[in-house]
Amino acid sequence: MTHRRIALVLLVAIGVGLLLTVVFVQWGDDAPTDKAAPLYHSGDSITFDNGGEFVISMAANPSTGYTWNADHNPNVTLVSSKQVAGGNLPGAPGTQEMTFQATDPGSTTLKLAYARSFESGVPPAKTADFPVTVRK
Repeated sequence: MTHRRIALVLLVAIGVGLLLTVVFVQWGDDAPTDKAAPLYHSGDSITFDNGGEFVISMAANPSTGYTWNADHNPNVTLVSSKQVAGGNLPGAPGTQEMTFQATDPGSTTLKLAYARSFESGVPPAKTADFPVTVRK
């Protein structure tokens, strides 16, 4: 056998082995064990059980210096915030996802402001209000 023929036989054998592995090996469930927090967008009303978490997703472009910030609220607490890229190009707009925890039963309005932290005294470029009801 020539070296070419040996290489071809080896590649076919590896391919068949990989195919059999994919078909017959039972893979574990890679799904997250925790249920993802519900996702809300501008204009949504939020009703949630006390102690639960929810996520608000807003269009954002951090390359401009703007970020969404939440006003203090007696019924919900900001847990975390992260930027989600909207593309591979530098400066591409994406979203900002803010995770909140319901901390005290009642009805309130969660107020968000899209502003630059380094521009004090300048009104936000955008605002968003979310009616929130936290159940006992």
